[in-house]
Amino acid sequence: MKRAIYILSLIVVSLQISYAQCNGSIDLCSKQYNEVAYLTTHNAFNSDEDGLLFPNQTYSIVSQLNDGVRGLMIDVYDYFGTPTAYHSTFLLGTIPLSDIFDDIKTFLDNHPNEIVTIILECYVTANDIEDVINQTGLSNYLYTHNEAWPTLQNMIDNDNRLVIFSDVDDESSSQDWCHYVWDYAVETHYSVNTINDFTCDFNRGDPLNDLFILNHFVTNSIFRYGLYNESIDVNANPFFINRALDCQNQTNKFPNFVTVDYYELGDGLDVVDKINGITDNSEKNY
Repeated sequence: MKRAIYILSLIVVSLQISYAQCNGSIDLCSKQYNEVAYLTTHNAFNSDEDGLLFPNQTYSIVSQLNDGVRGLMIDVYDYFGTPTAYHSTFLLGTIPLSDIFDDIKTFLDNHPNEIVTIILECYVTANDIEDVINQTGLSNYLYTHNEAWPTLQNMIDNDNRLVIFSDVDDESSSQDWCHYVWDYAVETHYSVNTINDFTCDFNRGDPLNDLFILNHFVTNSIFRYGLYNESIDVNANPFFINRALDCQNQTNKFPNFVTVDYYELGDGLDVVDKINGITDNSEKNY
């Protein structure tokens, strides 16, 4: 009898561990992908930690993921035949896309209850991206959208934990992992240079689309690099949460990708938790 109770206890503990959290919280497990907000980094690759000049982020993608970022905006160019991430010009620094995908795969390997989204600004083809996916072994994690968005728990159970969007609609019928972003999302304007320039007006995408990209960053008006000092104010509450909730009310759209520069400044994670209805952070586990 004692042995049976012991075995049953082990099974219960195992189930609790398996279903302990989804993207940091058990409260998100039953929510559909489009019902969840994700802290997202604008030009995620363009970091000071990786040595790129005029960055948008302080820390690398590895640090971002470890700190709770779950959406990554990445610009990809052809650099002498190699898909490479850089911002505007390679003279400011480059990172091979394969290095970024290696880091993402390592994170997904080591964090089986986490879902990551990549939003690509593409100057290469879907074939080029697919080659890097296959090279780095990320293909095992790819999500393919059908008619309805699954719950986070369903995505975790099926190990479809990497969602990829692209701003170029050139995928073949066999590349159903590549989702043309403007078929699925609508965004606010991204060309904001001061804290007073923010609005909730739509820019690209159909307002009827399921997903909402809330761009919330200020950049240099010419070169579009991140403005660190301005980000301190922009990323801080109550301004940040008030804008997020105001845009949600004005547009009747749930903010899915809350996109920031210098994510470590201010209250980005707290804003995402509040949007997601998470009030107790004591059990959050990234």
